Formats: sequence, structure tokens, C-alpha cells
Amino acid sequence: MPLKPSFRCCAAALACLIEACAPSVEQQTNQERSLLSAPSQADFPEVGNALELHCGTLDCHGQKGRNLRLYGYGGLRLSASQTPSGDPTTPQEIDASYASLVGLEPETISQVVSRRLDPDQLSLVRKMRGIERHKGGQLVRQGDALDRCVVLWLTALFDPAPCADVVNAPNPGNE
Repeated sequence: MPLKPSFRCCAAALACLIEACAPSVEQQTNQERSLLSAPSQADFPEVGNALELHCGTLDCHGQKGRNLRLYGYGGLRLSASQTPSGDPTTPQEIDASYASLVGLEPETISQVVSRRLDPDQLSLVRKMRGIERHKGGQLVRQGDALDRCVVLWLTALFDPAPCADVVNAPNPGNE
């Protein structure tokens, strides 16, 4: 039985109203992104300094060809006027390293920060610990200073002491 013209008009208007009120897939994705959590940017300078020492050299993550780019003193610089091993790491380089790290796996990092996932779910942690293949090999053992520095920061339980232990440790090459 065909619908009367007045019902067709109401049905069409209702369909338009529903479509106009429902968020698009793109809007939903943007809303979800805005709800993602990230580790503390304020605490990142200590973490960044520790990572930079172990991972930020020109032959590792201190080069443009890497997904994770660490900027600073020993490697990749933001300014062409700065050379590796020249000027100290700048606040802008720390911010760029932070953006690079949290941009790798934003959804997973968000779940780690909110403690819904174990840090081992992040490539960063798996590669550092040698759980996943890493060109640089295993950098840490679970529970050592660099591991604690990064994991405590990722899980929003930051403690600067392990990061300071990494930064202040004697360089084996200088002994």
C-alpha cells in the first residue's frame, strides 16, 4: 500500500533530520581523537634526555628516516644552524621528540596512560626490551633505569629518579 503524500513528506523530513543530527564517521573519528590521553608533556624533558642518550644518535632515531625521531644534542637538529654535539637540546627539540613519540601509536598510548593496556603493547617498549626485533638490539631489561623512566612516564606514574640515573650514569666509553 503506497504512503500518502503527507506521510512521505514527514518520512523524508525525519530522514533528513536524523542524517543532520548524526555525526559523520569523520566527526566521530575526530571526537575520538580529542578524547585520547597522552603521557605528560611537562614530564617529558627528563624522559627525552634519557632516550636521547641511548636512542637519539645519528645512526639511530636521530635521523629523518625513522618513524620515531628524537631531536637534540647528539643527533637530528630542528635548526640547520645547529650541529650534532654542538648546542644543547632546545625546548623546541624536546617538543618535537615528544610529538614524534606520542604520535607513533596514539590509541595504544592512550590506553597505556589510562592503564587499560600493559606498556608491553607499545612497539617502543617491546623494541627497547628486545621483545620485538629492533635494529639497535635490546636496549633495556625490564626494570632497569631507562625502562622504569619510560614506563613510569607512559603509565602516568612518573618518577624523575630513574631518568636522572640514566642521564647521570658514567659513560662506559670514558672509563
